[in-house]
Amino acid sequence: MRVGCLIGSGRDCDVFEAGAGKVIRRAKDGRSLEREASVMRHARRGGFPAPEVFDADGSDILMERIDGPSLPEDAVAHPWRMSEHGALLGELLIKLSAVRAPGWLPAACGGGKLLHLDLHPYNVLLTHDGPRVIDWANAGRGASAADVASTWLAVASFPLRDPELRRGRPLMLAAFLDHVDREAARPYLYMMAERRRTDRNADTAETAAIDRLLAREQPVNVP
Repeated sequence: MRVGCLIGSGRDCDVFEAGAGKVIRRAKDGRSLEREASVMRHARRGGFPAPEVFDADGSDILMERIDGPSLPEDAVAHPWRMSEHGALLGELLIKLSAVRAPGWLPAACGGGKLLHLDLHPYNVLLTHDGPRVIDWANAGRGASAADVASTWLAVASFPLRDPELRRGRPLMLAAFLDHVDREAARPYLYMMAERRRTDRNADTAETAAIDRLLAREQPVNVP
């Protein structure tokens, strides 16, 4: 793969130019991204808006270049869209719930649906032809309600530096919950909270927000 200039860097991966309309996503720790590439291909075949993958080799994925802001980036410029973005997260999870998981994906819980398990606002990019959901590293197999619980926790806790966005967070969360089956997701909150707490990238403010949500909702664990 021809690697061009570095154009972006996240917590786990760097992104490089790779020709017209393409980028290379490279794992910083050298781990293989081939399973993640296969998950994105599977999601696209199921009609879900994951990025198009052209090739994968070890720690590199050659994929489509996605030009557009994340939901929080868009909301900085258009804070009145917070409710709209919350609804979009719910709609994306409903769409994903129609996709069955491949048998080789590890089970996150009982069930056979494809789960993203990190579908938070920063992982949804807005393009001229609709949203794209990125970063499928945590994908697994299980019950769609578990994915809803994961996003519920993320929307309630993900870091927001802009004060306007912090004020708008309740609007995003309320719109999200209006578009999903809250009661079906509630039993999975503890399970998904434990996953988020053990994420090495989670900070103390995020885990504190998760604890407040659990105290407020007082969910019963999945039997």
